[in-house]
Amino acid sequence: MLRNAPMGPYPFPIRPEFTNWRDEQEAWRTTAVLFDQSFHMTDHSIEGPDTRRLLESLAVNAMANWARDVAKQAVFCNENGFVVGDAILFILDDHRVNIVDKPINRNWVEYHIVRGGCDVTAETDVRALDNAGRRRCYRFEVQGPKACEILERVNRGPIEGLRFFRMGEITVAGRRVRALRHGLPGAAGLELWGPFEDYEEIRETLMAAGADLGLRAAGAKTHSTVAHESGWFPSPMPAISSGAALRPYREWLPADGFEGTLSLGGSFVSDRVEDCYLTPFEPG
Repeated sequence: MLRNAPMGPYPFPIRPEFTNWRDEQEAWRTTAVLFDQSFHMTDHSIEGPDTRRLLESLAVNAMANWARDVAKQAVFCNENGFVVGDAILFILDDHRVNIVDKPINRNWVEYHIVRGGCDVTAETDVRALDNAGRRRCYRFEVQGPKACEILERVNRGPIEGLRFFRMGEITVAGRRVRALRHGLPGAAGLELWGPFEDYEEIRETLMAAGADLGLRAAGAKTHSTVAHESGWFPSPMPAISSGAALRPYREWLPADGFEGTLSLGGSFVSDRVEDCYLTPFEPG
């Protein structure tokens, strides 16, 4: 089933190319690109007095620096230490977070919320492929050697004090927009998000500001290749498909959901699904 599932690679529901893949791929190394992350990821918003306790109980990485405007790569594992998934954890306030990535992570965290024991509430903004309505927020990322120059143009002033994987605010089209500093291609850049009704205006403002500096919109082909070149392992096999301890979780998941229809890639073949599991150390 995993070997022959028809789902194929993880889909990015945007145009494959805006100009062409070659120029877009080169731009994130030499000038800058605009990644549109508004559609392919699931947002899981969690709020309540036990938010930190919940995440500390589920993520294998430390939460000692838990504070407003800190972001973390939260890594979730099963009871034997094999990776279920990893996601970006945005700590928006002391008791409010947003977890952004594939549905695997939302499902794992939501299952433990539903089981009880933590005083939190949660809402899900599902990815566009599974969403019959409209996304709640846009999410753009400007990356590349000229990203900072473009973003400071938009902000109409220097952007200071934003360290790696820390959040702050900048001004875009007269709006205060929350931003995360990180650099998937190895250069400094920002990820910006806000209400989806501002999508068009924010995107047009960013593209106009970088037009003469070589900013290009990145299509799905470029988006799906930069992670590998940056050394990030985007989709480990979730370690949930075996073992009595996880049977209740498998029964809780929908049969036609992400975990039930995903496709196993690569050339390795084994009759034991456990051989496809990874520890956090193996993908780095």
